[in-house]
Amino acid sequence: MNRRSLLPSFLACFALGALSAPVTAWAVDRITWLMPEVDTVAPPSPGAASVPVRRGLAQPLSDYLTANWGTPAKHEVLIANVKRSWRMVEDGEQACHLGVLRTPEREAVAYFFDTHLIPPHQLMVRRSALPKVPRLPDGDADLEKIWADKQLRGAIVAGRSYGRALDALLAKRPAGVIDEYTTSDFGGNMLSMIAVGRADYTIEFDFVLANQQELRAAVVAGNAGGASGNGKVSTADLVSVPIEGFSSPVISGIACPRNAWGKRTIEQVERVLSTPQARQFMRDEFISHLSPEAQARYGSRIDAFYFYAKPATGAPK
Repeated sequence: MNRRSLLPSFLACFALGALSAPVTAWAVDRITWLMPEVDTVAPPSPGAASVPVRRGLAQPLSDYLTANWGTPAKHEVLIANVKRSWRMVEDGEQACHLGVLRTPEREAVAYFFDTHLIPPHQLMVRRSALPKVPRLPDGDADLEKIWADKQLRGAIVAGRSYGRALDALLAKRPAGVIDEYTTSDFGGNMLSMIAVGRADYTIEFDFVLANQQELRAAVVAGNAGGASGNGKVSTADLVSVPIEGFSSPVISGIACPRNAWGKRTIEQVERVLSTPQARQFMRDEFISHLSPEAQARYGSRIDAFYFYAKPATGAPK
C-alpha cells in the first residue's frame, strides 16, 4: 500500500476516534514526564561565544506534548535514572516515561505509544582497544568471543533494556566480563568511562556517541567556561562497531502506567502525536541526531515508520 492511499485512511480513523468521546472523558490534569539527564553546558566565561546545547530525544517530545496537549494540565519534568523512573511507572504513579525501549515484559506493566525506530545498538570501544575486538569478515564484533577471550572488560547501565534479543544474550554472559552501573542518564556516562579507560567497551546507540562528540566540539569551539554532564570528557577516540546478529532497529516509545490514568494519558499522547505535523516533527528531530552513516543505512526505514504506518499504541480500545 502506498503512502497516498494509506495516509488519508489513517487520518480518517484518527478523526473518527477523536469524535467518538467527549474531550472531558480523556482529560488528564497533571502529568510528570520522566526522562534521563540532558546534556547541558554551563554559561560561557565573560567575552566567550555562547555554546549551543544539544538536547536528547526526550526533551523535544516533552516540549511538543506540553505545547500541544489540548486540554488544561500541569506538566512537570523529572530527571531520574532508569531504575527509579521505571519503578515509578511500575508502581502506577501519574508519570510517563519518554523514550524507553518497548519489550513484552514492559508491556505487561505499561501502555506504550511508539515514537522512534532506532538503529541498533553498537559496540563502543576505544580506538586503541579495537585490535583486540574479535570481528567477523563483514566487520561485525563477536560479543560472545569477546567474553570468551577475556581481554576486554565491558560496562553497561543497570536496569536498562538493550532490546529483547540483546538483553537475552547479556543475561547469559559469563561472570566478571561486564560491570553494571547506575547512572543518571541512559548511558552517556558510560562513554566517558570508556574514554578515560575505566572500561574497554560499552553498548550504545550510534546517535548518542555522535551527540556527545558534537557537544564536546561545541564546548571547545565556544570556549565555554565549563561543561556539565558528558561535555567534560572527549569521546573523539571512541569508535562504534556493529554487533554480530543484532542489525535490526529497535522501537522506542512513551510508556504510561497500565492503569486507568495511564490509559487516558496514553490515548491523549496518541491524539497529539498522530497528526501529520507531529510525525514530521518527530522524524526531523530524530534524523538530526543520527550520523551520516546511520542516515544512509536506515533513513528509508525510519521514513516508512513515520509516514507509511500508524505507530502502535499499547492502550486497549
